[in-house]
Amino acid sequence: MIRKGDKLYSIIKFKCPYCHEGEFFQSKNPYNLKQMGEVRKACCTCGGKFSTEPGFYQGSYYVTYALGVAVFVTFWVATVVLWKDYDPVIFCAIFVGAFLMLTPLLYALSKIIWANFFFSYKKKDPK
Repeated sequence: MIRKGDKLYSIIKFKCPYCHEGEFFQSKNPYNLKQMGEVRKACCTCGGKFSTEPGFYQGSYYVTYALGVAVFVTFWVATVVLWKDYDPVIFCAIFVGAFLMLTPLLYALSKIIWANFFFSYKKKDPK
């Protein structure tokens, strides 16, 4: 079970990497295209800043690439295992369609994963 204090909790719930309570993005829905991927400047719960320097989240492009490769490999393996005589053109069409539908989610995931590389959970003082 995933609990507060685990980086995976922050990633899956899109919560603040510091306190795991506040929201990380302006919108909870990654498919809200007007605010897609907009990260708050700071946590509204603990006040932790989400950016260390201008352009901080440009490094998340590497994470996006890795997630894209993982999605492609998953689709390819599933296609080869489940569909013996597949047509590569149909596979490409299905993959591109699925990837376009997953793009907002992968974009949001890449930013929260990138932030969790650099920011650590800080347990609240009971006082």
